[in-house]
Amino acid sequence: MKRLVALLLFAFSNLSAQQAEIQSEALRAFQEGDYPTAKSLFESLLAVDPKNPAARNYLRAIAAREGSGPSLQAVLRKINIPTIDFRDVSVREAVAFVGQKVHELSGGERSLNVVWMVPPETIADKRVTLSLQNVPAAEVLRYIGDASDLKFSYDAYAVKVRASSPDNLESQVRE
Repeated sequence: MKRLVALLLFAFSNLSAQQAEIQSEALRAFQEGDYPTAKSLFESLLAVDPKNPAARNYLRAIAAREGSGPSLQAVLRKINIPTIDFRDVSVREAVAFVGQKVHELSGGERSLNVVWMVPPETIADKRVTLSLQNVPAAEVLRYIGDASDLKFSYDAYAVKVRASSPDNLESQVRE
């Protein structure tokens, strides 16, 4: 019995030393900016000890640095809008429709925040006519942009709408 206890103590002390080594490697990877490696190592520590506070805290820090999920553009690429049939609608109406579809098709989990970085008067007369089927939301926005001479870019939480060319923006600002 004493031998069994000694053997178990030896196994646990090795595991603890092994965990310390893994934690040291994970910390080194984190400090070097190798977040995928650090994440993998910290997750392996949590598999053995789910209450490991260092592993939990570093995984939170990695998630914050990486963003807590896929990019907005990646999400919008996965949401297929079954039918788009715009006939001479304003750009704002077209983008609002895409936003409604994103919300609906994601089961209410996603919303489309839009930052208009063009003066309102420059888009007031821009109209869009599009007929599409089974197209990802990100592509629908690109088509809207192409049809209205606007450019859509993606931030962590919003779609930004700009004039498609700097010359176009300068002429819009001067008018």
